[in-house]
Amino acid sequence: MPGITGRTRLLGIVGDPIAQVGSPQACNPRIAAAGADAVLLPFHVPEAEFEVAMAGLMRLGNLDGLLVTIPFKQRVLDLADTVRPVAALVGAANALRREADGRWTADMFDGVGLLRALAGLGVSPEGASVLLLGAGGAGRAIGVSLARAGAARIGIHDLDRARGEALAARVREAAPGCAGAAAEPVARGYDIVINATPVGMRPGDGLAAPLGPLAGVAAVIDIVPKPPMTPLLAAAAEAGCRIAGGQVMIEGQAEAVLEFFGLPPGRG
Repeated sequence: MPGITGRTRLLGIVGDPIAQVGSPQACNPRIAAAGADAVLLPFHVPEAEFEVAMAGLMRLGNLDGLLVTIPFKQRVLDLADTVRPVAALVGAANALRREADGRWTADMFDGVGLLRALAGLGVSPEGASVLLLGAGGAGRAIGVSLARAGAARIGIHDLDRARGEALAARVREAAPGCAGAAAEPVARGYDIVINATPVGMRPGDGLAAPLGPLAGVAAVIDIVPKPPMTPLLAAAAEAGCRIAGGQVMIEGQAEAVLEFFGLPPGRG
């Protein structure tokens, strides 16, 4: 990576916690390979200080954009001047870009990363049945993207059943041919299982839900970026499923995010 100078443009990723994020590892080698004088840095923004911290960050003259991770993907929409269509449909965003006139634009890329992770496993969402755990910001982006990519059925499990049912309605709105519905967390009968909750990130975490046998599931993706082998992925590997973790998803969306920030997506 080139040396940081006073001319270096800054990008950041904000979250609480922040130690688990993989975006700096995914994006900075690409930024360096493209020869851009920019760097992506992690910013730990405590949840109680979100509005105050973001107001300060967004006033920095050399900050061009922010990535947003848990638990801020919904709250960040209130800070944007413009919300692009996918983020509006999802009701959450994971990227903010400063425009030339100083206004901020929000968009959502979690679904892009998930679809590319599936492609890397050789699994197509078209015609597939999907069990999605979690209907938060990432879960909504993933559900909408899978529906738009041709999934036939998406069962959604969230501890807040009303939130799961709300996502099911968004899925049907995004693709009327996709059967979206709240579902019990049982893996049997699904082609793809996705954990879009933070469960698995902390030491001692188990599974996000009692899924039952995973044999017969083609692919299991856990969006938790660290550890690389979560309890869910370990169980899926033992059952013979194709697996991908959160870092793979982050790698999948890195190029799209850098393009959104106006940077050439150099290969890391």
